[in-house]
Amino acid sequence: MSLSKTTIALFTLIILEGYVVLSSELLAIRLSLPFVGSGTDTVSIIIAAVLMPLAFGYQAGGRFKPGFHNTLLNGKIFISVREKLITNILIALGFLLFGLSYSFLDAFFTTLLQMGLTHRVLLTTLYAALFIVTPVYLLGQTIPLTCNFFTREKLSKITGRILFFSTLGSFLGAVFSTLVLMSYFGINITAAVNFVILGLLITLLSKEKFSTRMALTWVLVAAGLIGNSGQVMRDLRIVKTNQYNTIAVKENNGQRNLLINNNFSSMYTDKGEKHEYIEFIERIAITPIPAEDGPKDVLVLGAGGFTLGADDAKNLYDFVDIDEDLKDIAEQYILKKPVGENKTFHPMPARAFLTQTQKKYDVIVLDIYSGALTLPEHLATKEFFESVKNRLKPDGKMIANTVLAPNFNSAFSRHFDNTIRSVFPHVSRHAIHEQYRLWEDSESLIANVIYIYKNTPDADTKTIYTDIKNQSYRDRPAKNY
Repeated sequence: MSLSKTTIALFTLIILEGYVVLSSELLAIRLSLPFVGSGTDTVSIIIAAVLMPLAFGYQAGGRFKPGFHNTLLNGKIFISVREKLITNILIALGFLLFGLSYSFLDAFFTTLLQMGLTHRVLLTTLYAALFIVTPVYLLGQTIPLTCNFFTREKLSKITGRILFFSTLGSFLGAVFSTLVLMSYFGINITAAVNFVILGLLITLLSKEKFSTRMALTWVLVAAGLIGNSGQVMRDLRIVKTNQYNTIAVKENNGQRNLLINNNFSSMYTDKGEKHEYIEFIERIAITPIPAEDGPKDVLVLGAGGFTLGADDAKNLYDFVDIDEDLKDIAEQYILKKPVGENKTFHPMPARAFLTQTQKKYDVIVLDIYSGALTLPEHLATKEFFESVKNRLKPDGKMIANTVLAPNFNSAFSRHFDNTIRSVFPHVSRHAIHEQYRLWEDSESLIANVIYIYKNTPDADTKTIYTDIKNQSYRDRPAKNY
């Protein structure tokens, strides 16, 4: 192989290593989302589990010297830079084969949950420590090890080139894996591509193309491809995986359930039955609309299975959800019919929609809090609720479906309540299909909790009654009923 071909091969190795590390980081965040949520705390753990091992990997790779080294299986043997690179990539492939396969992680997290390990930070830490730290540490050694092949190059010049190609690989891992692979092919295919890349790198580095090690490499790659195949996804009832959600549909006796990131998002039956909280919202906000009134403007943030108002052909609905695949999935698997012509889908983030639109609504339904773990943090702030309130018409209604502790036993349920009341001060709170259980101290008790607000002219009054100034006599109803 000529020098130019060797150089091309080395830079290809650097690019692909950078791609795999960044893509694996994003996959780890995305794959763990259905089990531990998407909070800043869990994401930061995975980022830390990539950055620190990567730093230690750089140091370890720079200290490696070809020569005789002690090994666990074969005692003291001679290890070259090439052999070190191959061994590192092969071990990394073995770890990532489990850490980036949804079917394995589903069994892994389910087992831990059944054992009573439920704290999301601890679950994330265990996942990252077992499946992310080691492969990133080994792959992090690639750049300093590769530098051994550039001994004749000027240090500053070759360092700049290596960092350029490594960053280019990271850029591709960040952009191509999410915007192209996850979006159009799913996270299972994105993970499978990483396995194939690692297999190709081992093949590229190996002098012997037909050996036991090469056979092992491609057996592992094949296992990764099979474990992330479409058939395995179908066996798990998963109909779509993309950069946002893992979507499954479970059907039994005419009842169809839509699961988004392991949360029961929507339900619809052949008789038109829906989740109890959806029927509650329709019963209090949609059905009572006077027949003589014109169509009302209804905004639904969080489309789910488009079951809210599914049989309402009169009022005008705007559904907003970041996942553009939800409408097709709802029509094909849940509703089994097209959504009505009076319903418009806006595939975009909720806050972006509220910022860009100037339209006011008679009813705004917040159905974005589908699970306690996967609640989007940026949609639970005072600023978000203010943007919702600004889109209400006079006399408009805001209805928020949340998953909270109905008895306020958790800090989150209390702080969420404080936050929403800071913007909607006279909001009412209703626990659906769940007793309050005032004598129960468990923080794990959760239920669908509905907040209801009516945007009346004096809804935000701060007047209170005191012993010094008490106008309750004037405010009380003038008639007895």
